[in-house]
Amino acid sequence: MTSVCFHCGEANPVGTELSLTIFAQKAHFCCVGCLAIAETLQQNNMLDFYRFRERPSNKPEELIPAELLKLKALNNPDVLNEISLDSGDYREIRLGIDGITCAACGWLIEKQLSQLPYVKSITVNVTTHRALVQWSNDGELSGILEELQKLGYRGYPFAENHNEKSFQTANSQYAKRLLVAALGMMQVMTYALAVYIGEFQDLESKYQTFLHWISGLIATPVVFYSALPFFKSAYNNLKIRHLGMNLPVSIAILSGYFASCYSLISNADVYYFDSVVMFTFFLLIGRFLEHRARYRSLLKQQNFSQLLPLTASKINSDDSVTSISLSQVSLGDTLIVYAGDIIPVDGILLQDSADINEAIITGEFLPVTKRSGDKLLSGTTNHSASLRMQVTHPVESSHLQSLIELQHKAEQLKPKALSITDQVAHWYVAILLLLVCISGIYWYQVDPQQTFSVVLSVLVVSCPCALSLATPAVITAATSRLSDLGLMLRTASALEDLSMVDKVYFDKTGTLTTGCLRITNTLVYSKENLKKQFKDSSPQDTCFKIASVLERVSNHPIAQAFKCDKQKLNLEVEERVEMPGKGVSATINGGYYRLGNAPFVKELKVEIPKHTNAVNDDNSNETHLYLARENELLACFILEDSLKPSSKNTISSLKKLNYQIGILSGDARSSVTTIAQQLTINEFHFAKTPEEKLAFIDKQQSSGVNCLMVGDGFNDVGALAASKMSITLGTGTQLSKSASDAVLVSKDLTVIVKALEISKAVKRVIKQNLSWAIGYNLLAVPFAMMGLVPAWLAAIGMSLSSLIVVLNALRLRN
Repeated sequence: MTSVCFHCGEANPVGTELSLTIFAQKAHFCCVGCLAIAETLQQNNMLDFYRFRERPSNKPEELIPAELLKLKALNNPDVLNEISLDSGDYREIRLGIDGITCAACGWLIEKQLSQLPYVKSITVNVTTHRALVQWSNDGELSGILEELQKLGYRGYPFAENHNEKSFQTANSQYAKRLLVAALGMMQVMTYALAVYIGEFQDLESKYQTFLHWISGLIATPVVFYSALPFFKSAYNNLKIRHLGMNLPVSIAILSGYFASCYSLISNADVYYFDSVVMFTFFLLIGRFLEHRARYRSLLKQQNFSQLLPLTASKINSDDSVTSISLSQVSLGDTLIVYAGDIIPVDGILLQDSADINEAIITGEFLPVTKRSGDKLLSGTTNHSASLRMQVTHPVESSHLQSLIELQHKAEQLKPKALSITDQVAHWYVAILLLLVCISGIYWYQVDPQQTFSVVLSVLVVSCPCALSLATPAVITAATSRLSDLGLMLRTASALEDLSMVDKVYFDKTGTLTTGCLRITNTLVYSKENLKKQFKDSSPQDTCFKIASVLERVSNHPIAQAFKCDKQKLNLEVEERVEMPGKGVSATINGGYYRLGNAPFVKELKVEIPKHTNAVNDDNSNETHLYLARENELLACFILEDSLKPSSKNTISSLKKLNYQIGILSGDARSSVTTIAQQLTINEFHFAKTPEEKLAFIDKQQSSGVNCLMVGDGFNDVGALAASKMSITLGTGTQLSKSASDAVLVSKDLTVIVKALEISKAVKRVIKQNLSWAIGYNLLAVPFAMMGLVPAWLAAIGMSLSSLIVVLNALRLRN
């Protein structure tokens, strides 16, 4: 004996355990999925769904991912840990959102979801169709996604491949709707032309009526298929009492269509089928080209996440090789990277040499030769024979992953100008509807037959598409261009702040210079004491190895000169402390040691010999580092640095653009003076502590000078945070990156010059777009209100206005 599933209608054996009491009767289900959906509907008081449905529902596996069953599954703690980040008090997730059509959609989503009590913040990027959401632990992710559904959008945990698929799906839908509108417009315009010509040649009314009926039939799929996205968007906006830009569009299309349908029934002589289909076609062309422009801009950004391989080759203890997933790679693992393969994680080279292509990081396509012990970064490519490497960072904290996070951060930025434009669009629509009412009242009194025609023309000609696209199109193009150049923006105001910069300050070591310091000489003191304590090593090697231990975990450029694979002494290191701008200290084998600048080691009551003090030699580009213990100077390390190849061009270009330039460094006077002379920079400040750098920048800002600080070191954090705009180099410490407004992942400093030029262009192009959008409406609306603009001409004018705005913005891509 069989029955059918209450949910999907499939055959189901009677007496099964899968049952539930619904409407006071026992209902049977064919599977756990159908039962789960019915239980969910019952718990949420939504059983009326079964009363009003017209046919059995889909089985669970046929439902789209955003259905209730799968939404609830996302609240599982294990699932949440996979798709979101836990920051303690709140969680953070990147969502992809289907259904976004314009800037107003982003504004609507942000406004509505921010009203949920457990949502801390939400930022929607209309260009990429993504959202960054933070919510407290007392809320549920499913609640956020359900609220999105109520607005007419579908949200899902973001994945790169899903994002590309979403864009392709949207592109296909736009193409289909545009094709229907194009075919409909050509046919309807043909019949409309026949009617217009027939009026001069006494075409019989029955044939005119026939042509109008055919036009109406063809216009129907254009209105209810091609124009459907406009209606949905307008409806979703009205549900939350917001006047979106698609509202006047929908009113114009529907009123023109139904007025023409009324004329068919009542034998009137006012028909707008041709204007309706033309308006829809041109509007879709604008939306389609704008969508394609956003898609191209997105694709042109470096998609770092696609660079990583899916697996890594691990060398086991018995020298066998095992292929494992990247998530299984652990610290200390030994990997083999074959010729031409991409390095999957950060590590160090375990063989004599290898040629590595670092174009993804530096932009330089010529391979770089790496030596044993040198760093290998994820995303770079092995251009030599197979190499062996030891893992120093897991995938989630690798260099490439940090670039991915920066890119995602840049994509979520929403400048003030964009937010203001979104809000202006709301009031613009309100004013537009008021003007429509005024026009209707006036023409109804003057010439009732012209009333509807004028109202329709006003609605069409004043469509706020150009105004809504004026700013986001520019921001999208500029951000995409900067990403291509290798500059990742981290704050919403970065572009605006860049355009306001008056003065540019550079750190020296690792910023203007390569930061690849090399030890040119080592002066050793207390040789006898060192020989007594460390018998198995020469005094010079002993001092180097002690310094190497002290600098082992430091990211400062100076520390790189002390890192190598030489056999270390048997040293016990305790209480290691790094003092920004001074040096490093630690207790080693029971003795207290310091490595740093002269003032830092002098605190141990040691005397610095005058002949080692490079401060007295203004022609030297040397950096002196001292190693000491209590009452005893052990060594002086003399290091040299060199200018970056792009430093001179950068400074020269900034001067041509009339920017003031200065050096703000913690290094000794001699080395800073030498670099300043080589770059012809008149203003330079040396031997500055982090606190002094902060105070200096703060004083400049207080005096009305907008500063751009460019640095990469731990001791630049305060100055970076205090400046109007700050840029950290991609090689800098994580702490300095967190304090900056942008990160330069390219090693080419001239990108900073290009960024400053682009920021100026952004302001200029936004002003041009807004001026055009506002000027066009101020000019066109009065003519439309006076009845001088037919509906078909209004449709063309509106579309051309939007296209001009988008094409003008895309100039920034060049």
